[in-house]
Amino acid sequence: MPAHSAQPGSERALRRWPLLTAVAAIAGTVVLALALIAPTASASYNSTAVPLHPAAQVGLTLLGGSADGYAVQMYKPTSGTYGIFTGGPGDALTERTIPVGAGTPGNLWYLGVVGQQLGYYLSIYGNPYRYEMHRMNVLTGVDTNLGTVTTAPTAYTTDSWIAVIDGYVVATRFDTGVATRLAATGANPFGIKLTTDGMLIETTNAAHSQYYLDLVDFGSTEVERVASEPSIHRFDISPTTITWYEDPQTGRSEQIKIRERSGGPVATYTETDDYADPVDKIAGYHSAGFLYSRDGVWRLRTISTSGVADTVVMPDDSTNLLVDGDRWLIGTGGRSAQAGVYEVRGDTVTQVAKVTPPSAPVTAISFSAGKLYYSDATVYDDGNNPLDLPGPMAVWSRPITGVGAPSLGTETELAQRTGYLFGGSDQSMEFSAARGVVSGDVTGGSFTWRLLDRFRTTATIKQSYSYQPTGEADTRVPKVSGPYFTAAGHVYDPTGTLIYSRPGAAAGEIGAFSGNDDLYGPRLVYTRYTKKPGYTDIWLRDLDRPKSKTNPGRLATVKQDSPLVAIWGNTVAWQSGGRELSLRTLSSAKVRKIRITGPLVQLTIGEGALAWNANAKTYLLDTLSATSKPIAYAAAGRTIRLDNHYLARRVSTGAVVVYSTGLTEKYRPRLVGTYAPAGFTPNGDGRADTWNPQFDLTKPVKDIRLVIRSTKTGSTLRTLVGTAADASIRDLAFDGRNSSGKALANGTYSWQLTGTAQDGEGAVIGIRGESKVSGTVTISKVS
Repeated sequence: MPAHSAQPGSERALRRWPLLTAVAAIAGTVVLALALIAPTASASYNSTAVPLHPAAQVGLTLLGGSADGYAVQMYKPTSGTYGIFTGGPGDALTERTIPVGAGTPGNLWYLGVVGQQLGYYLSIYGNPYRYEMHRMNVLTGVDTNLGTVTTAPTAYTTDSWIAVIDGYVVATRFDTGVATRLAATGANPFGIKLTTDGMLIETTNAAHSQYYLDLVDFGSTEVERVASEPSIHRFDISPTTITWYEDPQTGRSEQIKIRERSGGPVATYTETDDYADPVDKIAGYHSAGFLYSRDGVWRLRTISTSGVADTVVMPDDSTNLLVDGDRWLIGTGGRSAQAGVYEVRGDTVTQVAKVTPPSAPVTAISFSAGKLYYSDATVYDDGNNPLDLPGPMAVWSRPITGVGAPSLGTETELAQRTGYLFGGSDQSMEFSAARGVVSGDVTGGSFTWRLLDRFRTTATIKQSYSYQPTGEADTRVPKVSGPYFTAAGHVYDPTGTLIYSRPGAAAGEIGAFSGNDDLYGPRLVYTRYTKKPGYTDIWLRDLDRPKSKTNPGRLATVKQDSPLVAIWGNTVAWQSGGRELSLRTLSSAKVRKIRITGPLVQLTIGEGALAWNANAKTYLLDTLSATSKPIAYAAAGRTIRLDNHYLARRVSTGAVVVYSTGLTEKYRPRLVGTYAPAGFTPNGDGRADTWNPQFDLTKPVKDIRLVIRSTKTGSTLRTLVGTAADASIRDLAFDGRNSSGKALANGTYSWQLTGTAQDGEGAVIGIRGESKVSGTVTISKVS
């Protein structure tokens, strides 16, 4: 029988493992209603799962240990459950299966390790309660069902289980069921602690003014009163030692009492460190011990039966202390590299069993220009304490290619990390071609956004966390599309300059609850409540065009609170009812109505496709076909993203799966945005001597040419060559000279950008689908 066991109601009962968990359209708009039936697609068809990383930290509880082996309970963040891991000394512990039938109601309780066996039982709800006893071999994982009893076991030995029945400690043999009374407990003991050959019982007088500890020997049945105190907070017993202590009191040092089990004087140790007060004091081998943490340092304090203390520094997050013979056993979680089981003998700390860290769930995903981005490790291990505070998350990227099942390219860890956003970490980052945004932690009542270009920070933006004066609430998640970034209804350029605040957005402030907007390059679609309760307007603002009576323009008024919206190029989608979506190409007045099967959870759009989560499924719709029907993917994605011919889903386990959509249309590379000054001054003064336009596209492009022409004659004056392997062009530089090197005169010149998709799907098109991507640039102050 283990020296210390966990039992229902005990003060040191190990963590339980729950086994069960359970329209109004705008005037002039033509509306096409289409009821859609969604055939289910195979979730494994043309899909590839992204391998998960090991967790940076481990949550671990030591269940028991002996010279033969060890058992721990470890948290598995991808499933949100706890697994049992066992193995021999020096082993990497192996996950075992607890053979409990599906749908069996109840809780598991662990009784410790004796020899090679982990003892545990399942408490089964009912009248009466029943308790199903099990032993599992920690070396092989073989489990033995020992039968069902009606009294909860308290502990067990190699051949019997122990329980308190009708005022007696009773040992019942596993093989024969013969019960033997070991000792009487009395009528109403306050508490009982057991060893292999005896127990401590706490009782009190009628007035509850004095408390007693009695030592009972199972062999002789003799009873010795070892303590009489006005207060006993907790107590413990081992084969060699007895210890007890009073309730910790504010402003008073804790008095820990200890003596040999065989008799002798009681030693008193005064614990002056308040951080040690709340933790259990454990009787060990001729000593008592306890674990506690102060200033980020974990310590094992031991006290000999003569009252002499010794302190050993332990690995971080050493939280579980048990005794096995003459050694202390400690379960250590925390940083994955050090997690496992440790023994302490004297001042020597040795790791005796290791654990393989579980997989870390992916927290956020983004998908752009053929690259999948994802973040994980919501508790980042930077080597500092405390370990349990959320910190920056690692960000990774992989190229996605291939026809049929997507092929995952080489994984790259970005230098940037993204912060933990309460309520919105699944959208704490976003990328668009070579641009991106990652979040910092919410500190001092502010959100921090770091704008990136080819993974270098171009600007840092801070937004206060507060309600809007209008009473509205704006989205607090970052969105980036080419050179435009928006959060809380405010739009910024790559330098962090505020260029637009949509109506209802308070300058520099951010709402407490999520509103809805979306961005494609300079095109912002957003929602605003109307004066009529329950109705919301859907608006579109083109930031690359002057404000006018029609810019911003209202797309629709819907009877829906906080409808979701999405925009891609020239196509907008919005939630037009509780179970309805609207889809519109902005060059047409026609609106396509899409019936959905359940409450809308998430909505996203990409080139030629629309995806949403509803009714615990993900749905995909071909937006280029007027007669298309949605494809359903089993189980809803927590986050969904579209790029080119792929759909990425972050599912409930934190895993990420990439699917080929199966849509066969060719998707030409579309311009997302242009970031360039209207003109420049090539006069050699070192300021604005060259024009360096930046272009962001939806997919990698080759054969890039920027042709400079005369606006008067249309003749070609200069052709610049660029590259866009990451779908962003950053290597174009115009010095104001023609192809012969002659300086051009002051004036306005036209330019046209051309290029073809690396995947062969066509030539570059404009934001709104224009066949020609063009503009003008002005040269002035030529010397």
